[in-house]
Amino acid sequence: MSFKKMHNQIFTVGLTGGIGAGKSTVGRVFETLGIPRFDADKYAHKIYSKEDEVREAVVERFGIEVAIIDEEGNASDIDRLKLSAIVFENEKDLEFLNELVHPVVRKGFETWVNRIPSNIPYVIREAAILFESGSEKGCSFVINVSADEVHRIDRVMQRDNWSKKQVVERMNKQLKEHIRIEKSDFVIFNNPEDQILNQVHQIHSKILSHR
Repeated sequence: MSFKKMHNQIFTVGLTGGIGAGKSTVGRVFETLGIPRFDADKYAHKIYSKEDEVREAVVERFGIEVAIIDEEGNASDIDRLKLSAIVFENEKDLEFLNELVHPVVRKGFETWVNRIPSNIPYVIREAAILFESGSEKGCSFVINVSADEVHRIDRVMQRDNWSKKQVVERMNKQLKEHIRIEKSDFVIFNNPEDQILNQVHQIHSKILSHR
């Protein structure tokens, strides 16, 4: 366990995991313990409709086909499914998108965390690409949510109505599971037989002991 004490900011714990692992489910459990959670992926989804410069850069790079057109004929949002189908087929396109979106997400987190009351022991920073974006550098601890591949595939197929082939292709584009585990301070196992409540409570207690 590599405890990193961050100065001049609230104690931050990173939460990550591969597609279908169930990191948001785990994040919601932490919320029941009174721990605020910043969902970077959900925040990123809203950027395209709120940030004109980001939306315009996406349309310029990938074409008007990825835009959602409003009643006035303007590109008011981005179709994330169409965009994902493009960027996950091209490493340079994915890198471009991450470099475009991540600074905005980071700024959003900083704004959010500055509003957190000082009596809160720590916050959760949830992100699928926590390591890839370098966001783990601002975290005192990192938790990885892990699950067997068969369960992850089944969850995403049911949740997003994807084919098995689509899920596996997306998994293959993400950071390898063993690398995420090696880089993390804690691992929560989220297979059907696992008790995530007990795991979260144990990790919560360990984090509080380092405050």
